[in-house]
Amino acid sequence: MVEALTAAFQSSHPDVTEIAPRDWLQNISYPPINLFYQFVKHDHDGFNAALAEALELHKKYWTRDEDRAEDIKGLWAIGPLAIACLAYDGDFPIDVESEYLPKHLLQRSWVVEFPV
Repeated sequence: MVEALTAAFQSSHPDVTEIAPRDWLQNISYPPINLFYQFVKHDHDGFNAALAEALELHKKYWTRDEDRAEDIKGLWAIGPLAIACLAYDGDFPIDVESEYLPKHLLQRSWVVEFPV
């Protein structure tokens, strides 16, 4: 797994690849890889720091201009949310709160709020 993560880090670096715009790679694609790396290392503090950074980068990307700010794709940080759910299931303490990281989706508490 170490080799695969290293390859993902290296191949997604904006100075190495041109598969996507630089700001997309830095702010959207890279953070979930870093989060997964912190998860695999079982580094709770590192994970929360990386999660906070990922959410700030998400905000930076999706609020850069008016068109992005109005784009529904930026409402939630889906990649970081997915890795945060994985960590939550692995008993990681998630200390970060953000409008981009829906608490009820993360904690699976949303379901009971609606009548069946």
